Amino acid sequence: MSNARSRPLHRNGLFDDARLEETFRRRVERLVQRPPSKMSRRLQAINYALMFGVGTYMVLYQDYGDRPHCFTGLRRWYFGKVNSLWALSSEEEKELRERGQLR
Repeated sequence: MSNARSRPLHRNGLFDDARLEETFRRRVERLVQRPPSKMSRRLQAINYALMFGVGTYMVLYQDYGDRPHCFTGLRRWYFGKVNSLWALSSEEEKELRERGQLR
């Protein structure tokens, strides 16, 4: 190929003038080199937070039926930790019974 650069736009007839094609390529390269705006960064952070939230919901809370699936082990571990966090140990239960705060 004689030209080092691919010219798909020229082949499709979008740029018949080489000067216009160079102007277009320069503008596209300038856009790529520019750092993202503050709004773009904020939207990206919101997007990542939403992706994390939806992924967490899909793995831990989505109903996949009664049969075992690829997230079953992770769900057992997670809900075991959550239940142990909210449950009383036998020592705590005994102490509360002695105080009369638990029936």
